[in-house]
Amino acid sequence: MRKFLLTAFSVIIAYAVFFSYVHSKMKEERDVLLLNEHKIIETSYKAVTQMYSISIENYFRYAIMQPPILKILNDVVDTNDTHEKALLRGSLYRLLYSFYNDELKRLGIRQFHFHTPQGESFLRFHAPAENGDNLMEVRPSIKKANIEKKFVTGFEGGRTYPGFRYVFPIIQEGKHLGSVEVSLAYENIEFELSKLLSWKDHLLLLKKSVTTDMVFEGHKHHFMPSPLSNDFVIENQKISNITAPSIESELTKKINTILKEHYNIDAKLKEGKNFSIPVLQDDDGYVANFYAVYDLTGTLAAYAVTYSHLDDLVKIQHKYIASLLFGFLTFVLLGIVLYLLIEQSHKTLKEKVLFETIVDKTINGVILLNTKGQITFINNAATTLLGYSLKEVIGKDSHELIHVHPHDTTKEECPILNSMRYQRTYLGEEVFRKKDGEHFTIHLNATPFLQDNNNIGSVIIFRDISKEKEAQKTIEHLAYYDSLTELPNRKLLLDRLSHTLANTSRDPEFCGLLFIDLDNFKFLNDTKGHEYGDMLLKMVAKRLSSTLRLCDTVSRFGGDEFVILVTKLGDDPYEAKTRLREIGYKILHAIGEQFRLINFDYTCTASIGGTLFHETNKTINEILKDADIAMYEVKKQHKNEIKIV
Repeated sequence: MRKFLLTAFSVIIAYAVFFSYVHSKMKEERDVLLLNEHKIIETSYKAVTQMYSISIENYFRYAIMQPPILKILNDVVDTNDTHEKALLRGSLYRLLYSFYNDELKRLGIRQFHFHTPQGESFLRFHAPAENGDNLMEVRPSIKKANIEKKFVTGFEGGRTYPGFRYVFPIIQEGKHLGSVEVSLAYENIEFELSKLLSWKDHLLLLKKSVTTDMVFEGHKHHFMPSPLSNDFVIENQKISNITAPSIESELTKKINTILKEHYNIDAKLKEGKNFSIPVLQDDDGYVANFYAVYDLTGTLAAYAVTYSHLDDLVKIQHKYIASLLFGFLTFVLLGIVLYLLIEQSHKTLKEKVLFETIVDKTINGVILLNTKGQITFINNAATTLLGYSLKEVIGKDSHELIHVHPHDTTKEECPILNSMRYQRTYLGEEVFRKKDGEHFTIHLNATPFLQDNNNIGSVIIFRDISKEKEAQKTIEHLAYYDSLTELPNRKLLLDRLSHTLANTSRDPEFCGLLFIDLDNFKFLNDTKGHEYGDMLLKMVAKRLSSTLRLCDTVSRFGGDEFVILVTKLGDDPYEAKTRLREIGYKILHAIGEQFRLINFDYTCTASIGGTLFHETNKTINEILKDADIAMYEVKKQHKNEIKIV
């Protein structure tokens, strides 16, 4: 569970980084698109205003700066008579009325306005009845044109309408005659821009400071509340041919509603910078571009707002949503793969630790070989058994270093290497060599390592069975030999007797059996103790063994009884019997010699019964019985004698 949570957390973090990256790239691409839109608008705006600037400047040079007009203006400057000024105003109006009405209005000029050198309104062609007001303090353009006597252009508020002002100082032969102003309504600029751009609707958001706060009271009805901010107004659609359809446009209403509900549009407008707001709704893309318009003092005066469809926004969104979905699926798959790898790695590590623990803790030696028979791994138990350090065996040839073979055994005949070579498990006993040269028997299991059906090595698990072999020998010895005298016991005697009897059919020579019972042995045991009796039995056993041939079997049959199996007595029954009797006397003589039992000398005699046998004329029991009966007959008569039947 912990691994799953860690993996899930890692995937979530990674996807969050990926999401952040993709989102930033989407925003970057969208910003580039919007910036491009703005560049187009800005360039178009400058081109249109420059076009008007050139046209109006030409009007100034070739229509206004004419002698009749300059004469009237000279007369205005030279008189202080109000009545005469009114007459001159009327003369100027009549002189230029057709020009204003036919030329300037056709061009879209809304305001044509002459000012005195003192900045007073002399004649408003768009409002002839309103004159005489001083504009120096409310119209920076007029102040600059009449004081600095420089041409001034830019957006500016006014007493009747705000507009794009072109104010020319009028100077004749160094005499300042005042200034003339030609103003464009924004709808003219919009109209020209609409020829260049693909926008659908547009509004001019005018700050109240340059409109309702400045115009004559009678002109305030030219403006109406802005749909976006209380700090701005828009021109009444009754006086703006462009504003009217935009205000009623469903596109404009839809975008303005979204902007009001989801964006802090007031805060953005107060920043006074150009900005664009992309809008995505119902799989449609829109954009609202806000182009900041500054007045002649550099103060924000208006925002030219354009509304249009922008399908590229949808394409960008779809592209990055597809990327995010693809990324999500990829991260999920990577998470699954990562989780499985961690699981597998953990499992492998666990198995490795478990394997190493088992290998380290086992008392069995473990050795890994490569395909060349070189040792690549050896555990502690193996180094302890072999007496080598790790460095002394890694990379060494196991066949030569530790494996003991019979002479002339080659690598091709080595059972361990063959098990690897022929891809089969080998179980068996082998002899290993320790560092000090000592050989010891081991039981091993050699199993080949296979990878894609190819040998990559072999693992050998072995244990030292030297002690087991010794114990087995001891057990076998105890099973067939008398523990006191080390002579063959009754079982081994019967086996050899059976074997000898079986061979008599192929061997013409007679065999014999001597049954020996020590005389007075019970008296020795009863008077001196069993240790004396045991000592006597051991001494008798040695004398019997040293007296007889190696091919004969001397056994302890039980108690103080010994049975001797004699072979190779010849094929003549008489001679065989004679030879058996001679052996019996030889035994009596050996037993009759004095024994030294701990602290005293002891002389012993024995009663011996014997019998001959050949081929299958007797069974084992009959042979034993015959010898036993003969021995008892001797025992009854006088002891220390031999009787052969």
